[in-house]
Formats: sequence, C-alpha cells, structure tokens
Amino acid sequence: MSAPLLPTGEGRRGGRPLPSGTLVAFVLLICAVVSSMTILHPAYADFLAGDRGETSAPNACMRAAIERAGGLGAFVRGPRDGSCDGSDDHTGEGILISYAVLAVATALHYWFRSARRARKRGVRALDAERFPALHAEIERLTAGVGQARGVTVLVDFLDSGVNGVTFGRAGRRHIVLSRGLVALYEGDAAQREAFRAVVLHELAHLRNRDVDITMITLSLLRCFFVLILGPRVFGDLFGVLFVPGGAVFFGARILDALALWWVIRAARGIVLRTREFLADARVVEWQRGSPRPLLGAFGLAAETAPRSRRPSRTHPSFAERKECLADRSRLMYQGFGFAFVVGFCLPLAWDPVSSITAQWRVGGGVKGWWPAELITALVVLVLFLTVARAVLHDLGGSGRRPPRARFRTGLAVGICAGYAVAPSVVVDHTMMPGLRPDVQASGWLVVALIGLGFTWWCELLARSWAVPLAHAGTEFRGVALLGLAAAAAAVLAASTVFELQWQIEMGQFMSEDLAALPGPVHAALWTLGVSAYQLSDPVWFTVAAALLLGIPLAGRLRARGLARPGPPHGSGRPA
Repeated sequence: MSAPLLPTGEGRRGGRPLPSGTLVAFVLLICAVVSSMTILHPAYADFLAGDRGETSAPNACMRAAIERAGGLGAFVRGPRDGSCDGSDDHTGEGILISYAVLAVATALHYWFRSARRARKRGVRALDAERFPALHAEIERLTAGVGQARGVTVLVDFLDSGVNGVTFGRAGRRHIVLSRGLVALYEGDAAQREAFRAVVLHELAHLRNRDVDITMITLSLLRCFFVLILGPRVFGDLFGVLFVPGGAVFFGARILDALALWWVIRAARGIVLRTREFLADARVVEWQRGSPRPLLGAFGLAAETAPRSRRPSRTHPSFAERKECLADRSRLMYQGFGFAFVVGFCLPLAWDPVSSITAQWRVGGGVKGWWPAELITALVVLVLFLTVARAVLHDLGGSGRRPPRARFRTGLAVGICAGYAVAPSVVVDHTMMPGLRPDVQASGWLVVALIGLGFTWWCELLARSWAVPLAHAGTEFRGVALLGLAAAAAAVLAASTVFELQWQIEMGQFMSEDLAALPGPVHAALWTLGVSAYQLSDPVWFTVAAALLLGIPLAGRLRARGLARPGPPHGSGRPA
C-alpha cells in the first residue's frame, strides 16, 4: 500500500486566495462582541434609564419633560422643553475602560492558558527513546509543514479516545495525541492510515493559521462572560428582586442579555466549526484527494466524541464533516445561522446613536464616540466577502449551488431580532406609553428589506467583477477593494436607513391626519411615506445610485472589453 502524500510547502498559484472562512467568521465574532458590550454595560443601562431626573424611576427626566409639554404628541411635534442633558455623564469613559480591561484580560488568558493546559495531569511529552518509530513517523509528517516547526508533541495517557488537539500561543505550539490514537499506530494498515489522518488534521490547523484565532476566540468568550455578561445579569437579578416596580424593566434586560449571549456563542461556534471543515479539506488535499483515511478516523472516534446538536457547539458532528467532504461547496457557502448573526449585529451597532432615546438626549453619553460607522463597515465587509466566496465558487462551475434563500432569510430575520433585543425597545416603551408594537415592527421590516436588497447588490457586484479579477490574477486584493467599496456604500447609507426606525415610531404621534385609520393601515401608510421621503433625498439618492449602479456597471464594461478579440496575428505595423 502506498504511503500518503505528505504535506509540502505549497507555492501561491495565480492571485492570492480570498480570506479563509475562519478569518471572516472571526471578524464577525469580534463585531458581535463589540456591538453587545455597550448594551450590556451597566453605565449604558443607567444612561438609557435616565436616572438623573427628579426621581430614581426609569426615564424620570424624559417623563417630566413630556408632562410639561402637555403630552407625548405635543412633545414630539415640539418645541421640546428640556430634553435631558447628559453633558456631565461619563458613560463613554466607563465603557472604554471596560473595552481596555477585556482586551488585556483576553491577551493574558491567551498567553498563559496554553502553558496551563500543557501541564494537565496525564499529559507528557512524546518520548523519542520509548516510542522511536512513532516519533519518526510524526517527524516525517511534520517535515513539510513550515508552520509546524518547533511544535511540541504531547501524549495524553489518560484519554482512551481517538482524537487530537492543537493549541498554544505564538512561538509555542502544542499537539496533544490521545492514548487511544497512539495505539492506532501499532494496529493494522487501516488503523495506521486513520492515525496519519488525525495527525495531519492537527497539522492542517497549523498550516491554516487558525490556532491563534481559536485560542483568542475561547479566551475572549470566557473573559466576556466573567467580566461583562455575568455582572450585568447578576445586577439585573438584584433589580428584579429588590427594586420596587423593576420586575418588568430588569426582567426584559435579563432576556436581552441571554439573547445576546446566545448569538455570541453561535458566532463562536461558527468560527470553531468552520476551521474544522477547512482542516479536513486540507487533509484530503494532502492525501491525494482521497477522504477514505479521514472517514476511517471518523468511524473510530465516533463512539467517544460528543454529539451535541447545539448551534454553539465547537465541533461539527461527524455526519456534517462527512457531508462536507462529499460536497466541497459547503466550504464556500454559509447558511442561515451565519447570516442571522450578520443581520443581528447591524441594529445593535446603531441603536446607541439612532434610537429615540439617543436622539432626544443631549450631550455626553454614547453618541459622541460610539464607532457605529466602523462596526457597520466591518459587518458589511464580512457580508460581502461571504457572498463573494459563494459567487466565485458558482462561477467556477464545481459543486452544487445550495439555495440562497436560507442566507437571505437569515439576514432579514437577524435584523428584526437585533431590533427586538435592542435596549431602545424596552426604554422607548417606558418613555412613550402607548407606543404600538406594530409601528415598531413596520420599521424593522423596512430595514430588513433594505438589507435583503443590499445582499443582492453584493452578489451582483461580485459577479460583475469576477471575470476582470480572474483576468488580472489579483483575486484577494481586488475582492478586498470591492469589499471596501461595499462597506463605504453601506456607511454612507446607514444613517439614513437606520433613522427610518425612530422616525417611523414617532410617526404614530405626529401623523394626525392618519390617526383615524385602523392601526395596521396607519402604520403601513406612515412607513411608506417616511421611507419614500428619506430615501428620495436628492443628494443621498444621487450618491447611492452612483455607488450601487456605477461600480457593477464598471465591472461589466471591463469584462466586455476583456472579451473582445484582439487584432489578427500578423496585422500589426510592418517592420
């Protein structure tokens, strides 16, 4: 039986490849954490509640101003008397300090966790004198992986399962092989093939450069829970139990915090599961395109591996990994869950600056420093790169095309869910008694539809420039520039799009001529009117049209120019 094809140092073929799915998912995870931190921070909750007024009741200052104006309708139509001044508020500084503390804690956890794990009971370095043949085999497998230089191979003698783990910090990488896996090397030919496949899978993590991403992801989530989420939920539980009349307000905030944690864990699961699919694909590439050894390893490990079906699980099931090996297109496509997290992040990024609460409070707080545009640009860049990977795979003509409806539906549902758990939902109802849910939901649907349209435009943009990019041989650089153009278009349009939500909500109290209509009809007509008015602004419309139509059109014209036949051979100028 021939030996497996060993990993070798691959050269770059043609243009640089697109960013890996693991890296794209990691950026999305960072966006989800950053978007959630401000909302979960106790200082921001106090700012939203407005506990600087005449009493300690939530939004006491706003309630007093509305009462002085003669009701909410009069207050909305203005002039407004004494919208609450937060110029002496230090919420921004407190949240920035929290960011710094989380970053430092994550860095320390990342740096020291690998050493602690390497000292785990039962884990010992592979002894070359005791296992000479095994040591030589591992040396042979690692020789072709430049990223594996200096890696320490350990054996967990207490683990009887068939598995391996790659971890460590920069400059100190470790691969842990279980006792059950080491025993396979002494077995028959099929078991030895399975042993090589598992070791190559761990080496593939080093080759794909996803070890640091994995370690930072795990460190970030643990520090986030201990330093941010845990204290927030504990404080809200205290409010539910001991603050008079605070059960509804603080109870809603607990539900919001739990929803945010679920989304962040789902984003973490996407990062860690994506890296497993890509490592499996690398192993098949190294083993002459045959998935048989890896499938054999799956069968041997299936009895001891966890089979959790939760969306936040860190490893996909063996059935999913087998499906991915059979259909490589799954490496290039993301489904409902990924798109849901993308859509979920957008309302959270803009809620601190575009909600009614943010619009009516003057000075201080969050509006002056919160980087909503930067978060929007990163989220849209993730969206575009994800769509571009799928489009370029489609144009390659390999594999089947899964339905795009799941991705688009996930984005729309994520936008609506992000609005539903945003702090402004609870605060606006507290501040504006009588605010109808159908009015809020109509604004969510408008933004979700705009998000769907933008996803379609990203697909159009990628398809329009696919041929020129392939011709130029600069795939990564060209796609990155297109992604930046998409992010710029989203940032220019975002303020107008996200302001639709609070303008539609205020319309319930401003449109007196429509007040006699039934509630859903009133909400629908006012939503259409506000949307048409906002999106038809001449300057905004001109800039948006130039970006949305001009960039794809330029790509189509460039592709058409490349498709034209050159001059006939020998028709040039005579010598």
